[in-house]
This record gives sequence, C-alpha cells and structure tokens, in this order.
Amino acid sequence: MQRFIVVTACLAAVLLAGCASLPGSHASKAPKPEASINLEAVEGSGVAGTLAVYSIPGGIHVQGTITGLAPGSSHGIHIFTRGDCTAPNHGSAGGHFNPRGVAHGDPVGLIHHAGDMANQTADAQGAIALDVTVPDVSVGSHYNEDVFGRSLIVQAGPDDYSTQPDGGGSAALACGVILKPTKK
Repeated sequence: MQRFIVVTACLAAVLLAGCASLPGSHASKAPKPEASINLEAVEGSGVAGTLAVYSIPGGIHVQGTITGLAPGSSHGIHIFTRGDCTAPNHGSAGGHFNPRGVAHGDPVGLIHHAGDMANQTADAQGAIALDVTVPDVSVGSHYNEDVFGRSLIVQAGPDDYSTQPDGGGSAALACGVILKPTKK
C-alpha cells in the first residue's frame, strides 16, 4: 500500500511539473528584458526598430526587428560608447564600445571591440530579425562592461572587420539608446 501511495505521489508530481510548462502557465513566462532600444531613423533614412536586451550568462542577448532597409542589403551593427543619438550621422555617440581598449575586429575572433557585432543582412522585405548574443558585456551591472545607457547604431554598409578603428565607418541609418524598458 505504501508503495502505491509513493508511486501515485511521484506520478502526480511529474504531471504537475509537465502542466507547469504548458503555455499560459506561470512557469512558462518568458524572461523580461533588462533593457530596450527604440531605433530611430538618422537623417531621414526611414530605418527604425524596437529591440529587447536580455541578460544571459557571459553576455547579453539582443532580439527584435529592424525595418526600412534595402532588400538584401548588409549592415554593420555596433554598440557605441555614449547614449547620445542627437548629432547627425551619430557623431555624438562616440566610438565603438571598447572597455578593454583593444583593436576593432571580427566579433567571432579573439580581438574585437565589445560593441562589435556580426554583419546582418536584410530580407526581401528590407527587414532584419535581429537575434544576436554579445559576449563579455552586461546590462545593468554598473561595471565597466555595462551597455546600459549606451547606444546601438545600424550602419549603411557592412563592417569590413579590419579598418581601424571602426570597420569602415559607414553612415548611420538608425540609432537608439539602451534604456530600461517602459512598463506596460
């Protein structure tokens, strides 16, 4: 009899755990973003987007959509030092975020700015579904590698990963400051 009770209790626990992972249950709620980025067009480019920034072990994860790009076009996307998008062509944002003081490079290589990301290509509708992990930075940590309050810029062309200090420095199409998400 005791064995029947233990087995029944174990089965009930397994079933409850399985139900907790169903959509709409409390345990399946998606993580809330630590920050958000509202990309606004620079100098009438028409490029815009909304991105969410999530804290993950060893870095951040950035997700969202960027629209208004030429279909099939490639673009460099970088985190910049200052959270200031007021000057034309992003001059007020400073340089690429580089807390380690190293050379610019390919983000999959050992040497690159913390704010360097892989080039992204727009789809046939001129949109990028951004879904990137940026290692070795944080959001909201208040440490040197914290990206909170900095800016993210979408550039007109791809990054060549070698030109110093900015990978070719093409014009900015959109800029947004990394801020706490607005409450809904």
